[in-house]
Amino acid sequence: MSNSVLLGLKAGEDFKYHEHDNGLKYYRYDYFDIHDDLEACPQSYLIKQLPNITNPLHFHTQNQFQVFIEGSGSFGRHEVLPYVVHYAGAYTGYGPIIAGDEGLQYLTLRSSRDLGAKFLPAQMEFFKKGPKHHYTSPSIIQEKQSVLNAITQEDLTWIHQDEQTHLGVGVLKIPRYQEYIVQVPEHIAGLFLVIMQGCVLANDSLLMKNENLYIPGDLTTYRVQTGEESVQILWLQMPLKDSMY
Repeated sequence: MSNSVLLGLKAGEDFKYHEHDNGLKYYRYDYFDIHDDLEACPQSYLIKQLPNITNPLHFHTQNQFQVFIEGSGSFGRHEVLPYVVHYAGAYTGYGPIIAGDEGLQYLTLRSSRDLGAKFLPAQMEFFKKGPKHHYTSPSIIQEKQSVLNAITQEDLTWIHQDEQTHLGVGVLKIPRYQEYIVQVPEHIAGLFLVIMQGCVLANDSLLMKNENLYIPGDLTTYRVQTGEESVQILWLQMPLKDSMY
């Protein structure tokens, strides 16, 4: 597990094109540096899936969130729009993800590095039996900045909580010119915060819309600060990987 806070900033975005034999085509940019200690290498990257392209049924070996931020399409039986959040536990199959006419953009967030999608049924030999977990949120409404600026007190509203796994999806709102101390829950791998509206200062850097930060689960608190605009933030609690894996 990483022991430092990481920032996913848009500055310097350099997308790489990827194409698979199964027809999947997309551009990808990794916000965090990649290294070989997989369990201590969080991941945050943006996928730009090309219009009308299908990302087939697959699984990963790590727990992950996906946050759909632009475009439209479908995810399994669900329509996806901004801001739909999907969680899939390790070795849990999901998909297909089908981009609409505008294409589809989504963040992929993990506390530990995954070496790549395992497509089903072609790569079934890598699949492991064990607990399977997934969750798909409704589209979470992005507040207008003018409405957000009128709030006078902080608020964390839960969209989904799982007491067994400690999975959590919420929306945090912080008023203008306010310091906020993030209380990191116990028994999680880490906490991702994704900016939906407004901006926030963290580690002397200004995070803006669709930028993100990762707080490892071994920290107890972390301070952020708002400026002249209030902020709306997605709060994503990453469960620990199941001991069966």
